[in-house]
Amino acid sequence: MIRKRYALVTISALSLFLASCDDGENVEGMQEATEELDRLKTETVDDLNQLYDLEVDLQNSFSDTLETDDDLATLSDGSSPVFENIESRRAVIESIEEKEAEMNSQQDTLDSYEGERLNQDAIDDVTSDVNAFIDHLATYRSHYLDTLSSQEDYFTGIADDDATYDEFSDGILAINEERDDLRAHLLELDDLLVAFSSSLDQLSSTIEDELAEEE
Repeated sequence: MIRKRYALVTISALSLFLASCDDGENVEGMQEATEELDRLKTETVDDLNQLYDLEVDLQNSFSDTLETDDDLATLSDGSSPVFENIESRRAVIESIEEKEAEMNSQQDTLDSYEGERLNQDAIDDVTSDVNAFIDHLATYRSHYLDTLSSQEDYFTGIADDDATYDEFSDGILAINEERDDLRAHLLELDDLLVAFSSSLDQLSSTIEDELAEEE
């Protein structure tokens, strides 16, 4: 019994010792979080650029369909390349959504910092910029999904036997307007990305300096 009590006391003392060593610094964890945020930021930009390339391909696919499919049967049965293009862009949007979730997870690490070695204002700048970027990215993503649905409905609709030229023409105008709206959101994202990159670089530099002092 004495031996068991001694073991319990030792474990309790060890727990207190470990707790006292946890000063909330976790600079290495902060470095990993900033590196992951930088990776996610870069990959998100790659996804956005991929969306742009696919939008260019959509125009080519639609033109080819109009030239080679006189009765628009491929639009009616869903075999036209335009539908594959839409699904490809949906996949990219899903990838962006996953990156939003990962960014939030890495930001939790930044929010949990309770040490004194790193400048809290620099950390707050990053978390604020990440929040703004994620919020606008989510809005852009939502609008983009709505646009994809509209495009899908349009391509299917113009293949109907009772479809008119006005519906064909008005639909093109609507798609172009939606594209212009998305580009306006994209310009806002670009501005936020500049701020995000700047604050993240500053924090990363501070973390590297702190870790270098440990060596």
